Amino acid sequence: MNRRSSYKVTFLDRLGPEGVNRLHAAKFGLVTFGGGLLMFGVLGSLKLGLTGFPLILFTLIGGFTLAAVGLFTGYKLGEAAGSVAQRVYMGGGNTPYEEQFSQEQALVMQRDYAAALALYEQRIAATLAEPRVRMAAADLYVTHGQNPVRAAELYREVQRIPNVMSGHDIYVSNKLADLYLGPLEAPGKALVELRRLVDRYPGSTAARYARTAIANLKPDILRGSDSV
Repeated sequence: MNRRSSYKVTFLDRLGPEGVNRLHAAKFGLVTFGGGLLMFGVLGSLKLGLTGFPLILFTLIGGFTLAAVGLFTGYKLGEAAGSVAQRVYMGGGNTPYEEQFSQEQALVMQRDYAAALALYEQRIAATLAEPRVRMAAADLYVTHGQNPVRAAELYREVQRIPNVMSGHDIYVSNKLADLYLGPLEAPGKALVELRRLVDRYPGSTAARYARTAIANLKPDILRGSDSV
C-alpha cells in the first residue's frame, strides 16, 4: 500500500517565482510604510503644524499611500528582474521549463522521482527538438535519479539541437562540465566543454568563468587532454 507523502505544499511551492516576487514586494512595501510614517509625521508636525488626531490621520494616510506605491514598485521591479534573468539564463522570453511540467513537478514534490522521470521520458520520446524537457529531466536525473550517464546524454542532445538558444547551450555545457569533473570522472571531457564555451561565447560571463575553471584544473589534466 502506498504511503501518503508527508510533504506539505508551501506558499512558494504553489506560486513559484511569482511567490518570491510577492514576498519581495511585501518587504519593500513594509519598508516604505515605516519610512512614510516617519516622513509624514515630521511633515505634518513641523511643516503643517498638525497635532493630535489630525496629525495621526495625516501620518497614517501618508504612510499607507507610500506603502501602496512601494508595493506596486517592488512588484514591477521583481517582474522586470525575473524577465531579464529568464532571457539571460534560459535564452529567450519563453516560460522557464520548470513551470511547464506541472504533473512531473507534482510528483517531484511527492518524492515520486521514478514516476516523474517516466513522464519526462515520454515527453522526450514525443519531442525531437525540445530542449526544456531534456534539461528538466537531466537535472532530475542528476539530483534524484542517480543516473549521471543518462543526464549527460540528455544534455548532449540539447547541444545537438539545430539553432539551440545560447542560454540553453551555455546551461547544458556547464552542467556537462560539472558531471565530467564529478560523478563521471572524465576531466578531459570537462575541459572540452569549458573550451567550447570560451570558443563559442568569448565575451560572455560564461566564458570568463570557464577560463577560470580551466586555469584551476591540475596541470596533468591539461596535458593529458591536449589531444582530446
